Amino acid sequence: STKGYRGNPKHSKVSYVIRDEVEKCNRNGVNALQLDPALNRLFTAGRDSIIRIWSVSQHKQDPYIASMEHHTDWVNDIVLCCNGKTLISASSDTTVKVWNAHKGFCMSTLRTHKVKLLQRTLILALI
Repeated sequence: STKGYRGNPKHSKVSYVIRDEVEKCNRNGVNALQLDPALNRLFTAGRDSIIRIWSVSQHKQDPYIASMEHHTDWVNDIVLCCNGKTLISASSDTTVKVWNAHKGFCMSTLRTHKVKLLQRTLILALI
């Protein structure tokens, strides 16, 4: 019964984003690349907040290796250092993350100033 009801009924819209558990492709653009020639791996930093690791070996049918997902906004830059053991990433989420490049986990997160140009300077200072 609508007894005592005044006005228009409210409608709600519900949206869903369906993702694969592991997304092998960059959903948006790629902002940075780093090649590890010793291990034949390529790191891509994406506008979808994900760093992906790819094999550049011609002997692999599926070049995707893994994803590193801890940023919450675009990953703007990445630098591979320490003989390929460490990857440092700078993101629009105003963080710089230090990753174990071989195992793909985040070892440390540094908060930075909101000015994105300072992130590259901080990355270079960490190396």
